[in-house]
Amino acid sequence: MKPAVLLGFAIILGALCFGAKSFVTNLTPYVTFNEARSGKGTVQVMGGLDKTSIVQDGESLRFTLVSKDGKETMPVVFTSTKPANFAEAIEVTAIGSYDGNKFQADNLLVKCPSKYQGTETKTYGKT
Repeated sequence: MKPAVLLGFAIILGALCFGAKSFVTNLTPYVTFNEARSGKGTVQVMGGLDKTSIVQDGESLRFTLVSKDGKETMPVVFTSTKPANFAEAIEVTAIGSYDGNKFQADNLLVKCPSKYQGTETKTYGKT
């Protein structure tokens, strides 16, 4: 083979390897509350929103997530703009990291009840 062809293959292979490594390192896994507390790095935790715990003071939004079985809670602090539909949320996914006593969220994904569903809503920790 010609050296130019080999060089082209080497560049393509290098770009593919770099892309694959970047993709894998930027994955943000969903974890349980316990895994979030013991984990390092950025993770995603999902839970029901305890609407009685919502406090907004200045730029900081504080609230509590409740696990699906209702046995665990996790305090969350979010220091960016509150999502517009946060008050109607039934489920929240917080993306960030645990800092020892609270989950510091960098981003929030909010799930609200669909207007196409009936009157049933998902409740956490209640059967």
